[in-house]
Amino acid sequence: MPVPAVLDSLLGWFAFRWSQLRWAFKSAWRRARGHNGAFKRGEVSARAAELTGLWERTWPAADPLGYVLRAEYPDRWVRFHGLPESKRYAESDAEYDEILRRHRTVLRELHGSDDFHTLHLIVADWGWRDLAAGWSKRRLPGAWPWRSSPADDDPDAGRNYFWAASGLSNGEIDALLIAVADDECRVVIGASDLAWLYCPYDDGADVLLPSPVERDALKDRHADWLSSHPQGL
Repeated sequence: MPVPAVLDSLLGWFAFRWSQLRWAFKSAWRRARGHNGAFKRGEVSARAAELTGLWERTWPAADPLGYVLRAEYPDRWVRFHGLPESKRYAESDAEYDEILRRHRTVLRELHGSDDFHTLHLIVADWGWRDLAAGWSKRRLPGAWPWRSSPADDDPDAGRNYFWAASGLSNGEIDALLIAVADDECRVVIGASDLAWLYCPYDDGADVLLPSPVERDALKDRHADWLSSHPQGL
């Protein structure tokens, strides 16, 4: 293997290991302080009932988790990368700007506006036993407990806890998107009627549309951002 390739491989390995160590330290600190994302029961309120009704009418087969949604609705799903050449993590301000540019571009097309304050935001979190406990909830201003479900359909594996909010400013949404890009948060962003969902992750975003036709139109508009996922989407 040529020397530059060896160096690139080593640097990539160290960057990955450092990311893992940083994540573990942050997780241990949250757990030591008693921060987690669990709650005994979801909020009983008009806004909770409205969100539950919207969700059950539009996405009844899945919880608000990107990997679950794309598995249940494969004909309405497309994935875009956040950086050129499928690069996973940003290493400069310019790369963070590019990630935000792509997120904002697709959200603007989905929403039909640059003003995102009417969007729903749902973050996934976990109980204190999970290494990721508390990492999402603390990043969502004004979050309130919505619903929970068994993790991976296994009651012994713990639960997924979903916190919700709306009315966030574009700056607050940008901060969430950057946290997701750094693999420090899980969020699903949805239209006011949840007709479409935007599920950013640390390599781009999964987008779910009301129909395959709308999915294909969005896919064609941003063909140069497409993932190399085996399904070709």
